[in-house]
Amino acid sequence: MVVFDSRNSHFEYIDVTRHWCPRSERYAGGDALITFLSDGWAMSDQVYREEHWNSGRVVNVYYFELKRDDETIMMAVIANPFVDRLVDESELRVMPMAVTQRERFRQQQRSTEVIHRTA
Repeated sequence: MVVFDSRNSHFEYIDVTRHWCPRSERYAGGDALITFLSDGWAMSDQVYREEHWNSGRVVNVYYFELKRDDETIMMAVIANPFVDRLVDESELRVMPMAVTQRERFRQQQRSTEVIHRTA
């Protein structure tokens, strides 16, 4: 697991918490990921990346496995410069998303009962 330290992440000042639930939103933003990390969830040291092509443009989606206590969730996060930097600076192993991994992720996403609430 990757240890998260907000003192070194340059977003400690963010005064926004973002609710995200895999049953209601297929993809999360970087703000939802930061909310989870700030609330004590830990990232696996491996993240999957999937490319979505549309009209000659690519959008990357990162799939993070997050754990806290005995709970595990998978979060699909749309890439942006902030998320790309977080992945680079966390020294995560970035793996391409294979079809079998995508199906496993979607099954976990449908079956999860975790709903994250923030104050």
